[in-house]
Amino acid sequence: MKEVLRAYIAGFLDGDGSIYFQLIPRPQNVYGYEIRASVCFYQRTSNRRILEWLKENIGLGYIRNRGDGVSDYAIVGYEEVRRVLEMVSPYVVLKKQQTEQAFKMLSGLEKRKRLGPVEFINMAKHVDGFAALNYSKKKKHNAESVRRIMESKGYATPVTTEAEKPR
Repeated sequence: MKEVLRAYIAGFLDGDGSIYFQLIPRPQNVYGYEIRASVCFYQRTSNRRILEWLKENIGLGYIRNRGDGVSDYAIVGYEEVRRVLEMVSPYVVLKKQQTEQAFKMLSGLEKRKRLGPVEFINMAKHVDGFAALNYSKKKKHNAESVRRIMESKGYATPVTTEAEKPR
């Protein structure tokens, strides 16, 4: 892909896009949640053609009409998100901090297909921190939700230190 196209996509991401991580409830998963990575681009549905053009050039993801006059082009998955971010990272300006943080989180998630309970809760805390970079307003699930579910399943029991033990 030409450099000028990569730079254009980076500018589009800076202006009308987002990088985010979500905690998705998945009762069938061991810890009750999945950590999802996504890159999305947004436009009025009347301008959907530009999203189709982006998809043709990036070659990943899907486009949907949300029903509120906005369409989005979503790329979901650790490997797919990494590919997009590697393509645009030299040119991103406004979302530079999100891009750098996303690479760190993706490395942690990709290295270990199965995180231990403490690692999973810690990664959920990173998801919470990432949401703060995006001014997230509608966040329903957070690290505390994950901890409660894990505790109810017996994966994250509170630890009592020697100093806290009754005498």
